[in-house]
Amino acid sequence: MNKGAGIVALIIGIFVMPLVLVLGFVVFLGDTPATAAGPCEAPGLSPDVEAAGEVAGFKGVQLQNAAEVMGAATDLDLPVAAQIIGVQTAIGESTLEVKTYGDAAGPDSRGLFQQRDNGVWGSLEDRMNPRVSATNFFKALQDVKGWEDLEPSIAIHRVQRNDNPTHYTQFRAAATEVVEALAGGDIAGVDPNGSCPTGSNVVIGELAGEWVNPLPGSTVTSGYGPRQAPAGTAGGALADFHYGLDLSTTTASVGGAVVAATDMKITIARENDGQFGTRVNGATLDGKLTLGYYHLAAGTLKVKVGDTVAAGTVLANEGGTGNVSGTHLHLEFFTGTPNEPSIPTNPTVDPEPILRSKGVVL
Repeated sequence: MNKGAGIVALIIGIFVMPLVLVLGFVVFLGDTPATAAGPCEAPGLSPDVEAAGEVAGFKGVQLQNAAEVMGAATDLDLPVAAQIIGVQTAIGESTLEVKTYGDAAGPDSRGLFQQRDNGVWGSLEDRMNPRVSATNFFKALQDVKGWEDLEPSIAIHRVQRNDNPTHYTQFRAAATEVVEALAGGDIAGVDPNGSCPTGSNVVIGELAGEWVNPLPGSTVTSGYGPRQAPAGTAGGALADFHYGLDLSTTTASVGGAVVAATDMKITIARENDGQFGTRVNGATLDGKLTLGYYHLAAGTLKVKVGDTVAAGTVLANEGGTGNVSGTHLHLEFFTGTPNEPSIPTNPTVDPEPILRSKGVVL
C-alpha cells in the first residue's frame, strides 16, 4: 500500500470504527475475525543444499529431497508456510528419504510422502520422484479449505489421512530449521517452531495484571485430571486424562462471552481448527503460562494474532466446535510459551488452583 492509500484507509477507519486510546496506542474495536499474516506468507525461498551441510540430523540426499519439496512449492507460487509444511510432512512420513516400501497400515505406500497406490498420487514413478510427489502433495493441500489458518499438523492430516491428526506436530521445529538452513537463514521473523508474527501488535484494554473468571456466570463441569472421555467424543489422550478445566453457562448452541483471564499476548486465533474447534491461545506477559481456550463458537472471534489484551477482554463466545460434547469452554494452562501448544506434547497444569489463588471465584 502506498502512503496516500494508507492515509485514506486510516481516515475511513476513523469514521467507520470506534477508537480507544490505550497506553499510547489507538485501538480499533471491530468484530473482524482473526486472519493470518506475516513472513510465512512471503513467496517460497530458493534452497541451497551445498551451503547447508548437516541440519537437524539430516544431510546429503535427505537435504536434497527437502530442497525438491521447497522447489515444488515455489513452482506452484506457494509461500514459505507451504515449504515448511511440505518438509514437515516428508520428515514425518519418511525422514526425508524416498522409501521403497510402506508400513502395516499402507503396505502399498511409497516415496517421500508415502503416497498410496490408489490412482490419486499418480504412477509408481511419480510417487518415487521427490519433485513430482511433492507437487502432488501441494496440489492436494491447496484443496484443503483454509489450510493456511489451520494448525499445521491438522492441515497435513487432511491430506495424508494419518490415523493421528497431531502426528506431524513433533516434526515442526526440525522442518523449520531445515527450511531456514536451505534458504540461507533468510526467513527472518519466523520463529523456531514455524510460527509467524502478524502486523496487529495493538493493545486492547488497560494492562493491570489482574485475573478474572474466563467465562463469567459459569460453573465448573469437569475438572483437571483422570476421567473417562465423554460419550460422543474421540478417545486418545482425553480418554484417560482431562488436561484442562471445563466451564459452562448454558446448553444452548451459543453460550456466554469468553474473556481473557489475565493480560496476555494472542498467539493463535483460528476458526474450526480440527479437534480444538475454534480456539484462542495467549501467552501471559510474564512468559510463565500459555492459556488455551477451545471449542469456541464459530464466527465469534474478537481478537487477532499479535493483539495484547487485558484481563476481561472478550475473545469469543462459548461454543461446541471440534471434538466436543455439548456447549462449554475447555480451558488449558500450558507451562511456558509454546508456539503450538498441544497435549501431551507440552506440559499442562491445573487451571483451577491458579485461578483461585488469583482471587477468581469459579
